[in-house]
Amino acid sequence: MKIIQDRLTAGQEQALFELLSELVSVQSGSHNRTGVNRVGRLVRAALAGPGLDLELETVAGGRYGDHLVFRTRAASGPARPILVTGHMDTVFPPDTPFTDCTRQGRRIHGPGVIDMKGGLVVTIGACRLLARAGLLAGLPLVLLFNSDEEAGSPSSLPILRRLARECSCALVTECGGMNGEVVTGRRGKTGYRLTVHGRAGHAAFAGRDKASAILELAGKIIALEGCNDREVVVNVGRVEGGIGPNTVADHATALVDSRYPDQEAGVRLRRKISGICAATTVAGTRCRLEITNERPVMERCEANLRLFRLLARVGERLGIVVREEVRRGVSDANTLAGEGLPVLDGLGPLGEFDHSEEEYLLAPSLPRRTLLLANFLAALAEEIPVPEDRRSREASAGPGVRPQRG
Repeated sequence: MKIIQDRLTAGQEQALFELLSELVSVQSGSHNRTGVNRVGRLVRAALAGPGLDLELETVAGGRYGDHLVFRTRAASGPARPILVTGHMDTVFPPDTPFTDCTRQGRRIHGPGVIDMKGGLVVTIGACRLLARAGLLAGLPLVLLFNSDEEAGSPSSLPILRRLARECSCALVTECGGMNGEVVTGRRGKTGYRLTVHGRAGHAAFAGRDKASAILELAGKIIALEGCNDREVVVNVGRVEGGIGPNTVADHATALVDSRYPDQEAGVRLRRKISGICAATTVAGTRCRLEITNERPVMERCEANLRLFRLLARVGERLGIVVREEVRRGVSDANTLAGEGLPVLDGLGPLGEFDHSEEEYLLAPSLPRRTLLLANFLAALAEEIPVPEDRRSREASAGPGVRPQRG
C-alpha cells in the first residue's frame, strides 16, 4: 500500500479552511434553493483547475437545488467506480440568526460546518491531493453533491439508486465521531403523519362524550411514546389541531419519527404503531396513518467491514486513529445500503452538536480526514475487481476506446 501524501503543506491546509468558511457562510437550508445553488457554484469552482479533469452532470432538483454529479475519466472504464457523496443543504431556515463561520481555538462554529460542509471540503480536498499526485484521472470515481438530504432526499433518491447500480461501493463524508469513529451501520427510520378527524362543536355545550380529535390524538401520543424501549425509538415531534379553546377540535395531526436497529425490529414496530392508530377510544373520531418518509437499515455487514479494515490500515500508516461505530441517525448511506451497495459513512471531519446553534468542527480533523480519504481512495481503487464481461467489452472496443455509458 503506497501512501501518496502523509501530511498537508501549510498552504494546502489554509486552502481547506478558506473553502470551509466560504461554504458555511452561504445560507443553504434545504428549502432555500437559491442558497443551495450558490453552494453548488462554489463546489464547481473548487473542483476546477490543474489535474481536476472531471465530467459534470447537473440534475435539476425541482423545488430543491440542483444536484451535481462529477465523474473522472476512469469512471467509464472497465472497473465499477467508487461513489463519494455528500449533501449541500443544511437544516437551518433562511431566517436563522446562526449564519457566521467563526473560529475559537480548535473549534470552528457555523451552520452545517460538520453537517456537512466540512465533509464536502474533505471530498474536494482529497480530489485535489489525488490530482496533484497525478492519480485522479486514473481512479474510477463518481462524486455526488445532492441538495436535499436534510429533507429526506426526495428529489435525489432516483440519482442515489441509479448510482448504487453503477458503482462498486460508496463512501459518505458525513461527520466522524469524536474519537475518530467512522460508520459501518445505521439504524433504519420511518416517519409517519397521524391525522385524526372528530366532530366540531361549541365548547360550552360539550360534555364528556365530545368527539374531540385532540382528545383522541392525546391518547395515541401516550401510546406511541410508550413504544420506546432499549431497541427502538418513537418520537412524536410535532402536533397541531383545532381552531381555538372554545371549539371542540374536529381535526388534529401529529408527525411521528421511529428508529429501529434492524429490519425485523422495524417490521414489528410498524405493526405496533399501525395497531395503535387503527383503534379509537373516543367515540365519533377516526384516524388515518400515512408513511411520510423512510430510510432502510444500513446493516453492519461483512462488505462494510472490509471497507473499514482497509481504511484502518491506511489510517495506521498515516498515524490517524480510526474506530468503528453503528450510528443511531440516518443518512443517504441508508438508501445506498438498501440498494445492496457496500457503504462506509462518517468519513468527514470530527465535531459535535449538528442541527443546533452549538454546532462545531474540530479544526485539526479537517486536514487529517482529507489526507485519510485521499489515500484511502487510492488504496481502494487498487482492490476493485474488473468483471469479466467488462474486460471483454473493453478488449473488443480496441485500445484507447472506452465502452459508452448507458
